Amino acid sequence: MKAIICILSLCMAGFCSYGQTVAFKGLLLSNGALVKDYSITVDGKPAFADGFGAFTTAISSSASQVKIVPSDKRYIVVYPTDGWVPVPKDPSLTIQIILEGFQSNGQIKSYMTSLSQLKEAAKKGQSETKTLQKRIDSLAANLKKLGYTNDDLRAARERQDGIDLFYPEISSALQDYILQTQGLMIAFKFIGVYAFVNVNALTQYAPTQSAFNQAYQKLYVNYPTYTKKIGDYWNDPSLPKEFEGIADTLINVIGKNKITPLNDLKNQINQYFQTQISKDDKEKLKMDIQKKINEQVPVITYQLNVMEQRVKQFLDRLKN
Repeated sequence: MKAIICILSLCMAGFCSYGQTVAFKGLLLSNGALVKDYSITVDGKPAFADGFGAFTTAISSSASQVKIVPSDKRYIVVYPTDGWVPVPKDPSLTIQIILEGFQSNGQIKSYMTSLSQLKEAAKKGQSETKTLQKRIDSLAANLKKLGYTNDDLRAARERQDGIDLFYPEISSALQDYILQTQGLMIAFKFIGVYAFVNVNALTQYAPTQSAFNQAYQKLYVNYPTYTKKIGDYWNDPSLPKEFEGIADTLINVIGKNKITPLNDLKNQINQYFQTQISKDDKEKLKMDIQKKINEQVPVITYQLNVMEQRVKQFLDRLKN
């Protein structure tokens, strides 16, 4: 009888222990910053990280690890691996959990880069396409383990297609604008020196002006489309704003406000060679033209050098 009572007591103790819970404390981080006011699940039960990125939830006292899953597709858990978090022996300890943006984690970037490389290799008929395809399949399998669906992978492929299509066009429009504007500044320096010796010097200005006009028009007409496509295909909300700032500086600050007034110099130089203008008026007109060129061209050239570096940094961000 005593033995039976002892066995029953042990069973009851086991059931009581099994039903007990302990506190599990965690801290959500992403890129070194706290992830605030965000919901997750811990072993399928909801938990909420407060304004300090911290959460506390009850778990079974017998659990040795718990599964952390983000509540939406803003994040995935990258550490601990696959979201399986060891439970500390001391329940007062806080476990750090590292999240990463769902659309910008390293594996999805590698997946998209490999897709782009596969397309390029296929165009060239290179034998490495099989190796790239295996890598893509492996990355896709790993991404699915992280919670990505076939729809997510299809969306990633569509994003990469958009990037492959629009990056060369955006890059060409910005770089060509810089190049043609620099050429125009050289032409202005040239005519400032030689146009008053020989009116034919203006003939070298015409094609340079035409090339600038084409580059200006291309950027002016297309920059709203480029802004939208950057927002559609690049997963960084700061990039469309940065592009708009660059386009506004090139089109308005430099093009409209600085270069357009200089274009009137061509008409003034033609006026200089008209016979009805007196010698004194010619000399005054020449000095006015040269003064304007000497004042404005260095300023514009400096602005272009600054913008050239800014464009380069922006394109590096787009490419990477």
